[in-house]
Amino acid sequence: MLYDGARQRGEGSLRIRIRRTSAGVNAIWFAHWKKAGERGKKQLGRFPDMSLAEARAKFTDEIRPLVKASPKPKIAIAHQNETPTVENLFIKYVAHLEAREAGSAPHVKHALLSGKYNAADQIGRSTLAGDVTPSDVRKPLVAAAKRKALRTADIQRTCMSAAFGWGMRAANDYTQDVTYDWGITSNPVAAVPKDPRANKARDRNLSPEEMAAVWANLTDEGSGDCARLVMLCGQRVQETIKVDGREVDTARALWTIPAKKTKGRKHQHIIPLPPQANEIFKRLKRWHGDGPLFPARTGSKAERMGFLAVSHHIASLKCCDAFQARDLRRTWKSRMGDGALVDRFTRDLLQQHARKDAGGIHYDHTDYLPQMRTAMVKWGKWFEKNVAQVAKKQRKPQDDDMKMAA
Repeated sequence: MLYDGARQRGEGSLRIRIRRTSAGVNAIWFAHWKKAGERGKKQLGRFPDMSLAEARAKFTDEIRPLVKASPKPKIAIAHQNETPTVENLFIKYVAHLEAREAGSAPHVKHALLSGKYNAADQIGRSTLAGDVTPSDVRKPLVAAAKRKALRTADIQRTCMSAAFGWGMRAANDYTQDVTYDWGITSNPVAAVPKDPRANKARDRNLSPEEMAAVWANLTDEGSGDCARLVMLCGQRVQETIKVDGREVDTARALWTIPAKKTKGRKHQHIIPLPPQANEIFKRLKRWHGDGPLFPARTGSKAERMGFLAVSHHIASLKCCDAFQARDLRRTWKSRMGDGALVDRFTRDLLQQHARKDAGGIHYDHTDYLPQMRTAMVKWGKWFEKNVAQVAKKQRKPQDDDMKMAA
């Protein structure tokens, strides 16, 4: 056994084992290490098929970082080809989310890898994941705070925490055929406190008068129709954007959201439609058929219109005090209670907030469809009287002329 001279304490060593056999002499490159009182080794290749330079490169680039990062390098080397860097950790975590078709995957990728102020660049893409400290985690957060982007910093902190937490679990996930040991013994983000200023609960909801003004000023296509449907149906903006024509039965006035498009991603959600929403869906289906009812603009790489399109359209309205797209869902919940006088349980059912207790999860399998349909009929009548008719009076005559011409 011969040792390569280039070795450092605690990082393993490169060796070549030479043996005489009946077929002649063979030589095999090995990586050896000792950690936590246990010895380990891994075969790298045969000489002369693998030269000394190639063996040194493989040992330096692949084995030494794993040995240095992992408390159990034998596990890491047995199941992992990638060097356990921050960049590879974030890439694998995003791929994990995409494989699950998680709606958050694009946002997490932007925060961790591809955005202008992504975490990977600021921590150091080649930094070993197991070497990241709370001080390293603070770097992108401090930079965001200096830009007064407190909400962005909070989202980035959440994404990093989830990625490092996933990395810790990935080494011990017995449900997976392939495991990855990233050398993470504790989540470095846990030591960085959340900023309470970044997550203030919003309470903005529109009055009936404001709803009428907004209804009168929204466009009848794209982001405007999406906002209208949120006002009418009370569903999340993202769920509304993702609707396909095949999911809406206008003959029965029913909208079925598949499980994979819901926030919980476990059960489909069926919403009876008020007449105004059903008419909008009929128009959208005439234009777009069974595919995406809110397709992206021509030339876009995305399949569907984005959340920002709705946000920007709403921000452009000057008909009432400022509000956000998400506030329309809160408005629906509030006005359906104090306006249409629908009970809280039914409103929770319609917004996927009910049946979160043991009885609702494990025992109650009633669909409550008749009850929800009755509630939506009441809501449609209230909306027509207090919003649609008032908005019609506010709309300028030339707007109606242009609409008829189109």
